[in-house]
Amino acid sequence: MKKWFLLTAFILIATFAGLYLYIPVNLDIVQITPVNCTIFGAYRNLATSNAWQQWWFKDNPPLTLRNNRYHISKTLLNTIEIAIQQQDVRVSSTMHLLPLSGDSVAIEWKCNFMASTNPFTRLKHYRQAIALKNNMAAVLSRFSAFARRKENVYGISIHDTATPTTQLIATKMVVPTYPAQADMYKLIHALQAYSGRQQAQATGYPIINITQLEKGGFQLMAGLPINKSIPEKAPFFNSTVPADRFLITQVTGGDSTVKQAYNQLQLYIQDYRRIVMALPFQQLITDRRAEPDSAKWVTIIYFPVMPV
Repeated sequence: MKKWFLLTAFILIATFAGLYLYIPVNLDIVQITPVNCTIFGAYRNLATSNAWQQWWFKDNPPLTLRNNRYHISKTLLNTIEIAIQQQDVRVSSTMHLLPLSGDSVAIEWKCNFMASTNPFTRLKHYRQAIALKNNMAAVLSRFSAFARRKENVYGISIHDTATPTTQLIATKMVVPTYPAQADMYKLIHALQAYSGRQQAQATGYPIINITQLEKGGFQLMAGLPINKSIPEKAPFFNSTVPADRFLITQVTGGDSTVKQAYNQLQLYIQDYRRIVMALPFQQLITDRRAEPDSAKWVTIIYFPVMPV
């Protein structure tokens, strides 16, 4: 009997000793996940709770993952501090974004908390640490799947393609405020009428460019693709869209949708260090005079860029 008592005591002592030996008082949790996305695009989609709604929590309870709660407490340069609540444990974590080659990024997410001196609580904390690491890995895995698609990161589908040279008849005007639809179609109608008098046929949809001027106001330029060069007569002049590389996106919606797409294309150009070679323009696929519902307007946006 005494022998079994001593053996049991030895096993218990060895078990507790093992808990203190193999489970450190400082539990360090580190998860590193590579992501096929620029560091700038990744940061924008990680640095706010609203952005998280788009890639993780859209189909889940807000800011909740397997009994964990995440709260962005602070944002720094390529660094995000996130408070994590897991059951009765609250820890502070830090997410670092580290640039890699080939326009990709490594996301290092780490945290630390103190394990209890009580052996049973210490084992509980160890299990919580494993669960927390698994959850952090799940979050970053889902973000990686989201961020590898550029249309997710920028909210639009972007195509890098070449176009042939296009002959245009063009005209322009300066207006004090952002051009209205009436301003656009005033120029387009004038181009259609003038090219028709010159027996030129339209070969595509009209295009416009809107440029804010340094001294105030906006320059509105409109062009109509035609099948031949025709005589110039003020305010009409010949122009071309040269064969070039373009970043192109097609959007459906009104002016606010087009402006947002412009902004997202500009972010893409900055993120991937593309060089813009000339003024961007938009092609009006839908005749807005005939379609009063702006939600149905289709517009293609072109940014001429240097080939990579």
